[in-house]
Amino acid sequence: MSASVGANHAVTLLLDCHCYTVQPEEDTFMSYVARNKSNLIKAVQLLPEEETTTEIELAINFMQHYMQMEGDGLIDQPNAQHRVLIDRRKSLFEILLDLHSAMRSTCVGFKLYFYGENPITSEFIRLILQYPLFSKQDGDQLSLTAEIPLHMAYCTMVVFDSCDIESASDRLVLAWNTNDAPWAIRQVLVQENVKDEFVQLVKSKLKPFTKSQQQFLGKSLTQALAAAASYGAQLVQNDSDASELKPVLAFVSGVQYLLSNNPAALHPSPIVAINVFRTAKEAVSLANSNNGGSVSLWTEELSLTFEVVYGLHSQTVWVNSYAEFNPDCPYTFRKEDFCYGSEYAVCEKKVKTVFAPTVAMSTNSAEKNRTAIKSLGTYVANRRNYRGNTLLVKNGIRYETLCSPAELEAYGEGHRLSMVENFWNTYVSLDALDRHLLLDTVHNQRKVVCIPYGVTFAN
Repeated sequence: MSASVGANHAVTLLLDCHCYTVQPEEDTFMSYVARNKSNLIKAVQLLPEEETTTEIELAINFMQHYMQMEGDGLIDQPNAQHRVLIDRRKSLFEILLDLHSAMRSTCVGFKLYFYGENPITSEFIRLILQYPLFSKQDGDQLSLTAEIPLHMAYCTMVVFDSCDIESASDRLVLAWNTNDAPWAIRQVLVQENVKDEFVQLVKSKLKPFTKSQQQFLGKSLTQALAAAASYGAQLVQNDSDASELKPVLAFVSGVQYLLSNNPAALHPSPIVAINVFRTAKEAVSLANSNNGGSVSLWTEELSLTFEVVYGLHSQTVWVNSYAEFNPDCPYTFRKEDFCYGSEYAVCEKKVKTVFAPTVAMSTNSAEKNRTAIKSLGTYVANRRNYRGNTLLVKNGIRYETLCSPAELEAYGEGHRLSMVENFWNTYVSLDALDRHLLLDTVHNQRKVVCIPYGVTFAN
């Protein structure tokens, strides 16, 4: 990626083009990643090897699901031209699946551009581009006139007095093992009457950082501690840990959970912020006001569970658990971004694209997006698709996907994604059900609720 300065001194970003060409006889991207897994892990900079391995192996698991899916009947027209924009600032897991689901959505290929800077993924992406079906197209660039937004992603842990406090505290002390993944726990909300007990349990269980964690977190943790001191935050650390760098809980409120002097930071702080609530309504309000995309909810009351689940704006909710994944379900970790898993991940890559501000179109267009949605086929004004709930029990986990109507106005000027124009000039459908799936993709928003099968709710 290069930059040039125009006559008005505004910076224009030029993104180099790479091409992906479909050749069925060649090695698949999934097998390339699996075969080169050890080299890909070594190519990741700074991030501890354990976390890198977890993200890449999870991505391969999702890729296997995509490879087993039947064709959706949406076939490229011979003259189809697709553009895929991958954000380097995302996690390893997201980058791999953004690429792979884009590949599964086309039978002709696409022009590929990488945006943003991230020292963690730079060498990793360079190795990915050695996949034989990627080629460099010299001279072809995408010219951007403004930054592309990307929301921070993290998980909020909500602890009620009706939960197993020991299990919840055991889960929280592992929070610092995950730093780059978009589901890293970085905010804790605990009910007031169990706050002291919960904090003391966590404090006694906190373990020292490994050498690789200290190396990765050193600079950012020092900065975060300085920010916490400026807020006058109460810090919780294990007194028996004599290390200079060690896990930290900080009592803060509001948007200060970031503990960062850089509000545009895309990676959550290495400090886990903790706050107190009294009622379920207050817990939902606090979680929604600082929405990182996922929630780990701890309670043994079934009625309370669904009261909170339905009130949360987060797209992924784990109940009495954390980071339970099933590729059959559509997970989302960032607002206004793609989902991963299920048929929706591939379908979204057909009908949605990352909006790139250019001279020709400097901002996303709500009217253009609404027109594109209507052109899909069976759009009826003032009437939305609604699929309700789907339930799946697999490997001892109950996965429920809740579908609710999304407002068309959501795809406005500030939205990160835009709809593909003249969709049926690009694809041809062999089945009317394909059009229904496309409408379902743009008309509905999804929430996945994961509950370990057999968990006892004492309501």
